[in-house]
Amino acid sequence: MIKHMKNENWKLFTPFKIKDLQVKNRIALLPMGNKLQSAGGEVTPRLIDFYVEVARGGAGLVIVQAAYVTEEFGGTRLLNSSDDQVSGLNILAESIKTWGAQAAIQISHRGYRGSSARSVTTLSVSEIEDLIEAFGSAGERAKRAGFDLVEIHGAHGYLIPQFLSGKTNLREDEYGGDLEKRMTFALRVFQAVRNAVGKEFPISFRLSGDEFLPGGICLEDTKKISRALEQEGVDLISLSAGKGPETREWTIQPMAFPRGCLAHLSEELKPSLRVPILIAGRINDPLLAESILQEEKADLIGLGRALIADPHFPRKALEGRAEEIRKCIACNYCNGKRLIMELPLKCTVNPEAGIRKTMAITPATRKKRVLVAGGGPAGMECAHTLRQRGHEVLLFEKNSFLGGKLRVAAIPPHKQEINEFTDFLVRRTRREKIPIFLNCEVQAHTLRDVQPDILVLATGGKAFCPSIPGLAKELCATAEEALTREWSVRRILVLGGGMVGCEVAEFLAMQGKDIVIVEKLAELGLELEPITRKLLLTRLMQTKPAVYTKSEVVRVEGTRAFVRNSKGEQSQIDFDTLIFAAGFIAEDPFPASEMPDGLDTYRIGDCLGSRRILDAIHEGYHAGLAI
Repeated sequence: MIKHMKNENWKLFTPFKIKDLQVKNRIALLPMGNKLQSAGGEVTPRLIDFYVEVARGGAGLVIVQAAYVTEEFGGTRLLNSSDDQVSGLNILAESIKTWGAQAAIQISHRGYRGSSARSVTTLSVSEIEDLIEAFGSAGERAKRAGFDLVEIHGAHGYLIPQFLSGKTNLREDEYGGDLEKRMTFALRVFQAVRNAVGKEFPISFRLSGDEFLPGGICLEDTKKISRALEQEGVDLISLSAGKGPETREWTIQPMAFPRGCLAHLSEELKPSLRVPILIAGRINDPLLAESILQEEKADLIGLGRALIADPHFPRKALEGRAEEIRKCIACNYCNGKRLIMELPLKCTVNPEAGIRKTMAITPATRKKRVLVAGGGPAGMECAHTLRQRGHEVLLFEKNSFLGGKLRVAAIPPHKQEINEFTDFLVRRTRREKIPIFLNCEVQAHTLRDVQPDILVLATGGKAFCPSIPGLAKELCATAEEALTREWSVRRILVLGGGMVGCEVAEFLAMQGKDIVIVEKLAELGLELEPITRKLLLTRLMQTKPAVYTKSEVVRVEGTRAFVRNSKGEQSQIDFDTLIFAAGFIAEDPFPASEMPDGLDTYRIGDCLGSRRILDAIHEGYHAGLAI
């Protein structure tokens, strides 16, 4: 089916009307925050470049991230709270439309979640009226700035759902009470925006189809809210899920969630409405998007992280090049970690995200012969960037396959989609006809034979195996061995409770092993992205492992480990096998004495020490730019 993507019968690529707004296809960029705005919440060249690249990539509707309608939260997000911002917003809207996409913007107020001082229950009526007016004014500014559609953010536990939910709205006046009264604020916000933009201008309303929270907004509530909005004249319902921070995993779904995991919500909502529905929820494949439309579960497909990972997803799919799409792996680094830390956009699999113009791939001023030693993610990304710049690249890999530690990273539960990224890297490397030498470990004689101008070492690292008095070598193994070997033993001690240790522990526990985890830090998985960590630890704890934090193994006698915690207290653990899961350490395959004189050398990836996939990809990319 992928081979026939040019077929115009594909519903995904048919035009669609929202009111009188003609959208060239049914793919919409979702309004995800990216922290590319200025510190004052204004439009920047980097912000424009990000959205232009998505428009250039073929999306029919580009919905700009939430722009706050008041200034009380400063520049933590884009602002649409003053006429001073209209000029920048106009440049953004017109830049998007230059590439044939329709430009939309979401208007929002973050509300008072997490605030002990304020809540929607304590707002005065005059304050509520000011907020309603602020939404209306923001809608007028959006239209004046040249946007083709405005979306009102009524999802994810922000201000509007705080009024809609019986958990957060405890008012006893006209804005509180039963659901019908709790809808008053949302409906008046919509009316204010409608009055500001006029009857012919399209308005979308984003809702959490289900907050998946006891006492929170459920699908039956959403049906009633949607019908009330339809009666008021809304033109599109954009459906998401979850409530931050309690059920954020349903808003920014991690790899552990199935793809298309929210389509059942739009499928159930659709019979209740006449207006179209846009659905989100881990849609990173054109075949999945098409199936949702063909089965009439929704009318439009919302892509968020999928268009960060590959802004040219729509164009590649339309041109029958779906195998070239760099699929989002839902690691949640972009939105689940960077955004929470108030840091600008960065994507694990796409090193150009958010920096495409400032760190663009440009032709090299002088063509060089570059030997890249190591065919893992860092080596393949570096080889690709070098090839794009016009260098002669030779890729050497000591194993019989490309991919490096990505192959092992995909083994733990819910990590299988990493294989798709590995396959993408391998296909791209072969498609670019980069010479690949498998089963060839680079040694000193290799350098003498090849005579490279530049050497890039992407040879990986080795597992960190601390010396423990009394531990016999035959009783221990690395995390990689733990994931790739069959184990007949039952009692397994995992040394290290970071991401790797927790994943290994879950993997082995699912095989019925008795697991003990010893971790030096106060908690497990502290380096993990919060949503992934929450779900991983929940699953892991259900297997009932014994956990020793703030502890280390100080010695071993036979198959008994002696563990000491930060208070100096000692415990004894009987085990059959001890797994080292404390990361990697640098391993330089070339002593300085073996390096040819004057050979410029770059080191990237695990050969510098323990690295994430993101580090490997970005280091490979930047090394390729630097040469």
